[in-house]
Amino acid sequence: MAYENILNNLKETPPRELNDHILVVDAMNMLIRSFSLLKAMNPTGHHIGGLVGFLKSLGYLTRIIQPTRVILAFDGPGSTIARKSVDSNYKANRNISRITNWEGYDNKEEERDSMMSQMTRLIDYLQALPVHMLDIPKIEADDTIGWIVKEYGSTSNITIVSSDKDFLQLVTDKVNVYSPIKKKFYTPDLVKQEVGLIPENYLILKALLGDNSDNLPGVKGIGAKTAYKLFPDLVDKPGVTLDDIFAVCEANLDKGKKYTSILERTQRVQTNHELMNIQDPVLMDHHKSTILEVMNSPIPPLNVTAFLTMLEQDYIEGGITKNPESWLETFRYLTINN
Repeated sequence: MAYENILNNLKETPPRELNDHILVVDAMNMLIRSFSLLKAMNPTGHHIGGLVGFLKSLGYLTRIIQPTRVILAFDGPGSTIARKSVDSNYKANRNISRITNWEGYDNKEEERDSMMSQMTRLIDYLQALPVHMLDIPKIEADDTIGWIVKEYGSTSNITIVSSDKDFLQLVTDKVNVYSPIKKKFYTPDLVKQEVGLIPENYLILKALLGDNSDNLPGVKGIGAKTAYKLFPDLVDKPGVTLDDIFAVCEANLDKGKKYTSILERTQRVQTNHELMNIQDPVLMDHHKSTILEVMNSPIPPLNVTAFLTMLEQDYIEGGITKNPESWLETFRYLTINN
């Protein structure tokens, strides 16, 4: 009888809503990382490292995070046009990157063709999984992810997956960033511990420091430690703005050349801030509608037969897992509340 009373008093766990926990993947970041790290080839001599690595990572993340919706954000066609109109040097260094694997490819063109071929095939696999893909013309994946966080970050739990530290500016109590390199989930406390400041001020720090990977120079002589010394409010005061930074510089011109250097580079810092800002991304209404349509839609079905057929066609049945059927079960729960 006592057991019966306990059972009667237990509250039934309500089903999770579709946007309770959103997993958002910086898809090209994951693909490039997989492509660079894994030199795998199938028995027919085709490179499959990027394809296999991406699917392995996606399965792992889905299993450990157990999201209710998975969004794979890609850069859309012409994604850099808007930022290049602000600074023509933005990402101008990307096209001259060195070959990743000289042992696997004879030249950069061959490597690029392999990357594109694997990405095209990856899309086929992803269409068989219960995940959403977003590639909005003239919009970078960063802005797509930033807008999802802005729109849903106060009501949904969100996990962003990327090795790009720019996403740390989006971290809140409900939004974390998983680094596949460090194998860590960045919460506000971890950002403060490792980077030295609260997440929302990370954008201002980056505007001062610049970003070599995007070909955006910072203020010479300013590093993170110097920035915290010059502007201690960056460490833990919410709501710091660039105007606040420039005001501190103007008030301390007689206390060091660093303040003068920053004011002399005001335009550069402002441009960096504009280009790196994914806290408040600029999207047209039709771009927002595209994202909202996906976020309000049912979870796509899991097509086990199509997925297994492709594995067989590509001779990679054992490349992802020794038991593909069991691996696919990781994704099946996504469709339960659909």
